[in-house]
Amino acid sequence: MVSKSVSRGHRALFGLTAALTATALGLSACTTGSGASGKTGKTDTIRTAMLADPNTFDPTKVSGVSAYQSGSLLYGTLVYQDPDDALAPGIASEFNGEPKHQEYTIREGLTCADGTPLTATVVKNSLDHFAKSGQKFLAFGPSTPKISADDDTRKVSVDLDVGWANAARGLTMVESAIVCPAGLEDPEGMAQGTVEGAFSGPYTLTDNKPGTALEFTLREDGYTFPEYKNELAGTPPKKINYAINGDQNAVANGLLTGTYDVANVSGEAMTRFDGKDGFLTERYPSATLFVLFNERPGRMMAKKENRVAVAQALNRKTFTQTTSGGLSDVFNSFVSDDVECAVTDDSSVIKQDDAAAKKVLAGQKIRLIGTQSVGPNGAGNSYVAQALEAVGAKVDVKIADNTTWAAETYKDSWDVTVMASLNLSRTMPGGLNPFVGLSVDDGGRNITGAVHQNIVDQQLAGMATDDAGERCKIYGQMQHSLNRDAVVIPLSAVTTQITSREGFKSIRANGTVPVVAMRITE
Repeated sequence: MVSKSVSRGHRALFGLTAALTATALGLSACTTGSGASGKTGKTDTIRTAMLADPNTFDPTKVSGVSAYQSGSLLYGTLVYQDPDDALAPGIASEFNGEPKHQEYTIREGLTCADGTPLTATVVKNSLDHFAKSGQKFLAFGPSTPKISADDDTRKVSVDLDVGWANAARGLTMVESAIVCPAGLEDPEGMAQGTVEGAFSGPYTLTDNKPGTALEFTLREDGYTFPEYKNELAGTPPKKINYAINGDQNAVANGLLTGTYDVANVSGEAMTRFDGKDGFLTERYPSATLFVLFNERPGRMMAKKENRVAVAQALNRKTFTQTTSGGLSDVFNSFVSDDVECAVTDDSSVIKQDDAAAKKVLAGQKIRLIGTQSVGPNGAGNSYVAQALEAVGAKVDVKIADNTTWAAETYKDSWDVTVMASLNLSRTMPGGLNPFVGLSVDDGGRNITGAVHQNIVDQQLAGMATDDAGERCKIYGQMQHSLNRDAVVIPLSAVTTQITSREGFKSIRANGTVPVVAMRITE
């Protein structure tokens, strides 16, 4: 079966049954060349904001929403996520397959930013590079994929030893984006964003002032936008200017005063647009919040009794009120409720019991590292610290910007953190990535330092089956086990509001806001 959008039967082969929601807005068909860069109305530029500097411009090493935003503009992916539980063509004009075998036909006429033709071999070499990184589980699971390319037919084939139901969905992620030869030849320069020839996406990085601003400029030709099912009115911006701004009220001020055109706003700042004319808004859970632990050998949180005690010290409703003013839901899993097989009952969640927590934690020294994005100025972290101190623990708290926090959690100098998991793929493996499998010490994404092999085995069993009911049974058992053992303590969501001034639009697809879909409509 070959398609330019994925049929329901095709989606079932990939196990892509998670519900996707999106606005009624669609997106234009594939747009290439300078025709996409024409000025519409009063401006050809979109002004927006990101929380912090990207941690890197190497897609295989991205961490945090800022790096995902910049990576999505600079690098194209074979396929993209689309509304209605579908996938949209991108660099691949056609694609088909099943959990152990996929084929992608590379679109004609594409080039890298330096003019190098984007051939099947270029794509194969990039996927081989991705497969050597700790991010390969997103698309390939435990397999070392066998990737082949035929430049005459423009086909790339991927064969896996172990079936991975989310293979195609994984190739929508920035981590698996196509890096051009110049980037593979200069990985250090690519990470710094200075190798323009590395880019395969619609935009290049034309200015980067760390801590202040970034500018992206639309390429004149040789790129493609996602070929979404529905058409989006408007024109892609010729330039996208990002200001670095982690203050949600300041971002809201920028939108209200016309300094910004499109931006995501979180927390109580969202309510400032209630009843306001001239703005398009939509709220969604952009990230799930849950407690994670440093479980490396010798650390206090390697002991289950200590983790359980932390769970007993917390009131999840109070945490949610603190972080969002009650605008977010309390979750009972590490994934949001729109992920296939998500557990929604609280039967396995450890209940608050201050007396039991005090018996274990009184006098214990705990180092908590947190990000400012967990509630206003990181208020969620402050609540966790206060709750632990209330049962007698001595807590050292460090709250940092998103990029610094991500770097700190890769080290062995912390005990507790509140994870803000983007899980842009909206899949169970995508949610497991921060705490299961290969650790960051060994090149993976697992910050806990513990492999959790029993969970790895359940994940493999879930991905290997084509039976959605059996997969959800396995994943249900897995989530309950994680809750009972306090490997995670599920909390709530970061509720975010896509906010656009009149004359601009942005969309949501499968829980993510694709920045390549921002449009000028005035």
